[in-house]
Amino acid sequence: ADLYTSVGSHKSALDLFEKLEMWEDQVLALIGIGRYEAAEKLTRDLIAKEATPKWYCILGDTTQDITHYETAWELSEFTSARAMKSLGYHYFNTKNYTKALECMQKSLECNHLQGGLWFTTGCTAMAIPDYATGAKCFTTSVNIDDENGQSWSNLGACHERLGNLERAHNCYKEATRHSFDNWRIWENYICSAVRIQHFTSVIVSYKQILNLGHKYADPKILNCLVSAVVNNTPSIDGKPGISFFDRVLELFKFASSKVTTSDHLWKCYATLYLEVPGRENLSLGIDYLIKGYHACSLTIEKSVENYLQCGQYGEMIFKFVSREEKDSATYGRHLQSLSTILQILITKGHKLMEVTDESEQKEAIRECLGECKGFLEKVEELMLYT
Repeated sequence: ADLYTSVGSHKSALDLFEKLEMWEDQVLALIGIGRYEAAEKLTRDLIAKEATPKWYCILGDTTQDITHYETAWELSEFTSARAMKSLGYHYFNTKNYTKALECMQKSLECNHLQGGLWFTTGCTAMAIPDYATGAKCFTTSVNIDDENGQSWSNLGACHERLGNLERAHNCYKEATRHSFDNWRIWENYICSAVRIQHFTSVIVSYKQILNLGHKYADPKILNCLVSAVVNNTPSIDGKPGISFFDRVLELFKFASSKVTTSDHLWKCYATLYLEVPGRENLSLGIDYLIKGYHACSLTIEKSVENYLQCGQYGEMIFKFVSREEKDSATYGRHLQSLSTILQILITKGHKLMEVTDESEQKEAIRECLGECKGFLEKVEELMLYT
C-alpha cells in the first residue's frame, strides 16, 4: 500500500488500507483521489469513536477548516506539534507570516527534531523579515541535516542581511558543496565573494556557473574583477590584484566563448588589454571593443539610451585606434572597422532624430552625432595615409 502511494496510485493503496484497517492512511488515500466528502465522513466517524488531537488535525486537513487544528491544540493540552505545524502552514500559505512564525515556533517547542519545519520557519522569519530568528532556524536546520544546500544558502542570506559578511560567505561555500549543480546558489556565493573581495572565489564560482550552462555576464561581477586587476586592489587574503591578471584573462577567454552577446563582457575583456600597466596589447583590446560594439548594436534601435551606448563604443574605439602604431598589422583594418561603425551611428542617429519627440533626448542624439561626424572626418583623413 505504501508503494502504491509513493507512485501516486492512491486507488490501489486505498483498497489495501481498507483491508488493513489503517484509518489514517485510508483518509489520506481518499484525499489523494479527490474524495474529500468520503474522507471527511470517515474522519468524523473515527472522532465519534475516539476524539483525539490527531483525528482533529486530519479533519482540518480534510476540510481546510483551521478551527479543527485549534481544537486539536486545546485537546492535547497544548502539546500537539502536529496541530501547530498545520496551523503554521495555513498562515504561511495565506501570507500571514507573523502568525505563521508564532505557530511554527510553538510546534518546534513541542518537537524539536523537525528538520523540514525548522527550514520553513526560517523562510517564514525571512519573509517578515526577522533575519536573526531566520539565522537561528537555519542553523538548527543544518545541524539536523548538514547536507541541505538550500538551508546553508538561506543561512548565508540571513548572515549577509545581519552584516556578517565573512560568515555568510562561508555558509554559501558550504551550500555549493551540497548543491553543486544549482547555479543560483553559486550566484549567491559569487556575490558574497565580491562583497568581501575574495577574488579567488569569484573566479572559481564564475567558471562553475558557466560550466552549468548558464550564460552569465553580470556587470557588477565583471567590473569587480577588472577593477581589482587594473587598480591592483588586494584580495581578502592580502594578494595584490595584479597577481590575478592571468587567471582573470583565462576566465574572460572562457566566458566570451560561452556568452558572445554581452557587450559589457567584451568591454571588460578589452580593458584588461588596454588599461593594465605593463600588460597592454592595443591590437587585441581594440578587437574586443569592436566585438563589444557589435554586441551592443543588436539593440541599437530599441531606444535612445541603447543608441547612445553604441556611441560610447565609437568614442572608445576611436580613442585607442588613434594610439595604435601606424605600422601595426591591424591598424588599417581597425580604421576601416571604425569608419563603418561611425557611418552606421550617423545613419541611425538621423533616423532616431526623426522619431524622437523629447527635447533632452534630441539634444543627446545631436551631441552624439556631432562627435561621430568629427571622428569620421579624422578617420577618413588617417585612411588617406595608410
